[in-house]
Amino acid sequence: MLTLVAGAILSFMIFFPLVVATSVFKVLDEKQSSKFLRIFFPKYYLYGLVLSAIGFSFSTYYENKLSMLVFLLIVVGFVFSRQVLMPKINKSKDLEDESKFNKLHKFSVFINFLQIIACIFLLVTYLK
Repeated sequence: MLTLVAGAILSFMIFFPLVVATSVFKVLDEKQSSKFLRIFFPKYYLYGLVLSAIGFSFSTYYENKLSMLVFLLIVVGFVFSRQVLMPKINKSKDLEDESKFNKLHKFSVFINFLQIIACIFLLVTYLK
């Protein structure tokens, strides 16, 4: 079950940059893509939060401390990105502060990357 949840998180996190983001920026202009992403990202982070909380719950049930820790870190990443980073990113975009926007956006990408690595770690560790 832990691998199923980790795989679900990994798949939607990879699906976004490969399919959704590339499509949005090809089809919509900057203003429209910005509106779309402001609606999309809260749901993206919430979906990841729910899945990773389910993974944490299963880890607790199975008393698997390593996966509990990894899923907890993934949960924290989604909560922090949704509740702290996303509002700051949106504000910097509204204020047209490109430097701050770029730094915050890179930080959010870094968190996503760490979460992807964490999911791969879980899959490699428990798919034996």
